[in-house]
Amino acid sequence: MNQKKFSFESENLVVDWIGFNIQGLIDPKVIAVYLSEKFGFNSTIAKGFDGKPHSLVYDDRNEFQVSFRQYDYNPELKSFWLGTKIYFSGNNAAKIYKLIRAQKLDWSIFELNHQTLSLSRFDICYYRTNDSTDTTESFDKFLVDSRSKIQNSTNTRHITLKDSPEGKILKVNRRNNALHYRIYEKDFGTRFELEIKHGQTKSVQDYLFNNQLDQFEHQLTSRYYKYSQRLFPLADSYSYTDWLVDFSRRYSQQKISSSFLLSSYLQNTIDYQHEEERFFHLLQFLSFVKSLNLNPTKECQKHWIKNQLYYILKFTLADFIDFTGITITENYQRKKLLKYFKDLQKLDPIVKEFSDGAFRSYVSFPYVDSNNPFKNSWVIEVFIVEELFNFSYPFVFPKSFLCGEHKNDFRLKLLLIQSLSIKDQQKKLDIQELFERVRVSNSRMVQIKEKLIQLLQELVEEKSLRPEIQIISKSGKKKYVQIQNLTSSSITRRIKYLKFNEIIHNHK
Repeated sequence: MNQKKFSFESENLVVDWIGFNIQGLIDPKVIAVYLSEKFGFNSTIAKGFDGKPHSLVYDDRNEFQVSFRQYDYNPELKSFWLGTKIYFSGNNAAKIYKLIRAQKLDWSIFELNHQTLSLSRFDICYYRTNDSTDTTESFDKFLVDSRSKIQNSTNTRHITLKDSPEGKILKVNRRNNALHYRIYEKDFGTRFELEIKHGQTKSVQDYLFNNQLDQFEHQLTSRYYKYSQRLFPLADSYSYTDWLVDFSRRYSQQKISSSFLLSSYLQNTIDYQHEEERFFHLLQFLSFVKSLNLNPTKECQKHWIKNQLYYILKFTLADFIDFTGITITENYQRKKLLKYFKDLQKLDPIVKEFSDGAFRSYVSFPYVDSNNPFKNSWVIEVFIVEELFNFSYPFVFPKSFLCGEHKNDFRLKLLLIQSLSIKDQQKKLDIQELFERVRVSNSRMVQIKEKLIQLLQELVEEKSLRPEIQIISKSGKKKYVQIQNLTSSSITRRIKYLKFNEIIHNHK
C-alpha cells in the first residue's frame, strides 16, 4: 500500500506554539500592523532577553496576541545577532497556523528588505481526556515508570520529575535541546507536549514557507509519534498511552503490499444467526476499497447528500475476486456475489457494530449499481460515505482471513477477528463459544481446531501476536504453551479461554 500522509487533524494534534526568527529586522511595526488589521492580533514588544514587554499595536476589537522581541549586540554574551523574534503561543498559535493552513498569510511581509525568515520553534501537543479509572496515583506511577523507561532505553540523561501547583510534571531534555518534552495533567486530561527547535525545525521550514503543508505536517507528526513511542511504556497497564498504541496499529497497515483484511474496534454483538456472512463480506469490501490506494481529491468523483460527502467508486467484479482470492466455478456463485453488492444498502445494522461513532451516523452506501456493459465483464458502482473511505483501520489480518471456505470457516475467522479487534493488547478467545457456534462431527471439529492453530501461527509469523499462548481451563488452571506446539488435542471442551498478547510495533 502507498503510505498515507499523517496530518495534525488525523492524529488529533494541536499546534501550541510557533516562533519565527527574522534576521536583520530592526522595526517590526509593519508586521504588527499587518497582523492587527488583517487578522485581529494585538502585539507587544520587548528588547533583548530581559527587557519588559510593552504594547506595540493594540485594538480593543482584536481577539489574539503576538509577541515580538528585538536583539542586537550583547556584551555579556559576546554575541551579535541583529533581528527580531516573533512568538505565537497557545490559542494564538493555533489561530495563526489555521490561517497558514488556509494560505491566507502573506509570507513576503516577513521578508521585507531581503531579511532572512526562519522557523525557530514549533510545539505540538496531544491532549488525552482522562478515563473514569484514571487517578492521581495512577498518573504519578505512569510518570515514574516513564522516567525509568527513558533512563534505561535512551541516551537521554536530563529528565526531571517535579511537583507543580496542578500536580506532577515530567520534563525530558533541557529547554535548549532540539526536542523538549513535557507531560502533565490539565483540565481533566493529560497533555503530551513536544517543543521542536534548531535543526528539527530547519529541516521542515521550507515546506511551511512554500505552503507544502501536507508534507510539513506529515514530517512533524511522524517525528512526534516516533519520539513519543521511544519515551513511554505501551503496555496495557498504562492507559495513558492508549493513543500511541492506536497509532502504532494504524501505522502498521501502511506497510502491507499484498492482500489483507482490515478490521476496526468491534463490539461483541454480532448476530451470528443472521449477520455473520454479511458482516464478513463487509470487512472484505472495506479492505478492498483500501487496497485501491485512491487519492480522493484526484481520482474519485464526489457526490453530496445534504452536508454529507460520498465518493463514487467504479471497479470490475474481476478485480474484487482477484483481491479476495474467491474462486468462481459456477454462474450461481457469480450471481451470489453480485447480489451481495446490491445488498450493501441493507447493511446499516451491521455497520453499527463498529464502536467508532463515525460508523453510526450515516447511510454508508446510498447508491449501488451492477451492470454488464461488455459480456462477462461486470462493473460495480458504489457510493461510499467519506468516513468509511478515509477511516484508518487499526487491525490488519493476513490474506488467509479474506475469504471463508464454508460457513464454519466464516464463524471461526469471525470469532478470531472479534477477539483480536479490541483495544486491550491481551486478547481472549472464548473456546466455549467456538464449540457452541460450530456444531459439527468430531472429525470435522478436528479440522476446525487445526485451522485455528494454522491462523494463530500465521499471526505469529506476521509478528502480530507473541508466540506464547495462555490456556485457561474451566477450573481456573493456567498453562503457558508456544503456539507452534499447539495441537488439535490441546484444545478441548475443558478449556474456557485462550489468551494471546498483541505485538505493538514502534514507528520507525
